[in-house]
Amino acid sequence: MSLLTAEQIPTVGLEFMNHDHAEALKQINRLDQLILQTAAGDKAAEECISAVLTEISEHSTQHFAREEAEMLRVDFPAYGCHKAEHERVLAELARVLQQWQQNSDAEALQNYLHNTLCHWLINHVSTMDSVTAMFVARYNQSVA
Repeated sequence: MSLLTAEQIPTVGLEFMNHDHAEALKQINRLDQLILQTAAGDKAAEECISAVLTEISEHSTQHFAREEAEMLRVDFPAYGCHKAEHERVLAELARVLQQWQQNSDAEALQNYLHNTLCHWLINHVSTMDSVTAMFVARYNQSVA
């Protein structure tokens, strides 16, 4: 069973964002499976966790950069707030990866994934990303 389903992540008005969100969902579900396998004693799964956390961080960095470029292109009024939230989450992901590499605490990582990252993703897409996509899409239509 998946931790997150596609139905939990709202679609927004820009296809590249929807594609990136779908990829994030896959990565989160993969990480959750690895954590479950690790908790069951699977050492091979445990060895894959750092790589998947790194993938999530790299994908997030690239996705956020694309969003931020679009916000700048259209002079999005809430750019600073949205960018600051991206920076906060990237710093948080870096701390989580570092903590994992230091102590391999599967329970702490699962707690972060279930109680922080998943809730943040759903909320962020529902609020900041939805508004950003609407603004960019309207701008794109008005200049076409």
